[in-house]
Amino acid sequence: MPAVRMTSREQYVKAIGVLTRVGGTWQGVGDEVEPSLLVNPKQYQALVDAGVVAAESNGKEPSRGKKSRKGTRS
Repeated sequence: MPAVRMTSREQYVKAIGVLTRVGGTWQGVGDEVEPSLLVNPKQYQALVDAGVVAAESNGKEPSRGKKSRKGTRS
């Protein structure tokens, strides 16, 4: 589930409006200083399409804890 950071109250209000139209459930996390919303991928894409948040640079969620495999030495 992508976590979407809110940078302003206006952004938060717009995000709630988009999420209400899309449907489903989301969860608010954080505090007043750094609020975030946990959304599913469909809701995240709706927020990007509506211009509420910027898309990730590569269009995918960041890989968490995955390491690349290295070839064996000969």
